[in-house]
Amino acid sequence: MKKLLIGAFTLFISNATINAQEITESVAPLSKKAIKGFLYDVTTDENGGSVLTYKMKVDKKSDAVQFEEYTFDKTPAFIANKDVEEKKVSKPDKEVTRYFANVGGTNSFDVLSMKLKLNKIVTLRTWNHERQKYIVKKTLARETIKPRNDDGKTYLGYASYSSSDDDQSDVLVIAKAESKDKALADQFRIVMFNDQLEIKENLLEMNGAHTLVFCDQLPDDDVIAIFAPNKGNGEATNYLYFRFNIKGGLKERIPFKSPVPAILITAAYQRDKQVFLFGTSPEEAEFYNKTFSEYAPIYNPGYTEGGNNRLDFNWQKSLSKKMANFHLIKFDNNKMEFATNIPVADFKSKFKTAPGDKGATPYNGKRFYIENFYVTPAEEYLIAGQLSAKVNMGSGNIVDSYEDLVCFHFSKDGVLKAQYGLGKINNDKKSEIFSMMQNFYLSADGKSLFWEILEVKGVKGYEDFLDAYYDSPTFYPLYFPRVGKIDLTTNSLGTFKIPGDQKYFLKRNFTSYFNSSENSVTYYGHDEDYTKIWVGKMKMQ
Repeated sequence: MKKLLIGAFTLFISNATINAQEITESVAPLSKKAIKGFLYDVTTDENGGSVLTYKMKVDKKSDAVQFEEYTFDKTPAFIANKDVEEKKVSKPDKEVTRYFANVGGTNSFDVLSMKLKLNKIVTLRTWNHERQKYIVKKTLARETIKPRNDDGKTYLGYASYSSSDDDQSDVLVIAKAESKDKALADQFRIVMFNDQLEIKENLLEMNGAHTLVFCDQLPDDDVIAIFAPNKGNGEATNYLYFRFNIKGGLKERIPFKSPVPAILITAAYQRDKQVFLFGTSPEEAEFYNKTFSEYAPIYNPGYTEGGNNRLDFNWQKSLSKKMANFHLIKFDNNKMEFATNIPVADFKSKFKTAPGDKGATPYNGKRFYIENFYVTPAEEYLIAGQLSAKVNMGSGNIVDSYEDLVCFHFSKDGVLKAQYGLGKINNDKKSEIFSMMQNFYLSADGKSLFWEILEVKGVKGYEDFLDAYYDSPTFYPLYFPRVGKIDLTTNSLGTFKIPGDQKYFLKRNFTSYFNSSENSVTYYGHDEDYTKIWVGKMKMQ
């Protein structure tokens, strides 16, 4: 390893304190080698400093991989850079077996089908020296079955989930099959299949016909599913909440009263044993199956209408409806703790903006995407996200777009305290197709919350070294941080500060590091021409 100091490097440290946000920044030029490479890793040392590692293009004739490390202290001031060399890693070929479920197919006869298929694929993977990773060399075996229940009926697939543990290969599927008795409703069930494609099923305890409203996998691998009764099957608000472990075992079955007959649930968050659901509803008070389509996110390889499958496509069209109410539902201790029903009109009356901001608008009931959910020490809730829509990128390529920023603030009991709004800086199409990452950091005294928004600047080109190597230009996001302060006692929003002043950008894989001991965030970025490295630090007091 050879130590090398960059000659005539540029270094500056700036300080600013706005709304108790103390900011320091440092800039240094990248070497010619690093400019041609890509940011490979970011680490922190025991003293709070940072090491940014750049990886160079792999030389086929060499048995080594070249890196360059840039070191900054905790202030953060640039210290030095040095070359690092490691021997190329060589690994033997290996077989990898994957299991997954899907519905439908790729021809006109089954492209609209919801019939469940179970798949086993064995691939041979070989080590690629240039990428320094395994890539698929060829497919060794492929097996697909269409399982049937004991009555000989094929299953209809709705969603599938697998364990985060690579050693567990079982797949959990939410499905249903036609009842043998035509007088009885088709029943949903949990279908498990193992690495031999053997089937085991458990019926879900429900009386009469129901529709799947929403399902999701939680961070602890548990799976939740919410069902609503169909018209003619009792009261429209008699919903059911199920929670299973990833092996299909039932952990919770909770009948609960939905705040409205038809609620469009769009997201779930877990906090310890608690589960929160978020949704909206229109003015009409119809049964769910008469208002919305069934929720079915399972993959169909031949469906191209913008959803995962036909049911999913119809469900996604529901998102474009203008809603009249917002709902927050909390489950804890094997019961529903509360379910709110907040008229959209209330958001306008409690709308708060940052000083000087003119682009923010109150929530008006349109579709929105939730990026973050935060619970304060006082058990208050904040939901941050963006309104979402569709945008045509040309040639019929219609994709999701992310627009106005929203942040809802609720009390411990789910009462709306405020909506905080902030206008976007970049409104062009290539920026709007990427969502903004949003985070919250509690102040040292616990009375305030810092709302961090990673604003997007969309660009077209090569996102990383491999894109350039294989000449594969794409649209990709560059980020720059904006941070404002929410006063939790007055429910007000302070001025936003932009570390780097929009001159330096973060990559999505390496954005920042939070130091809990000093309540600070350190950002890692570069200029738009990728010739300078930038490190900025913000202390949140």
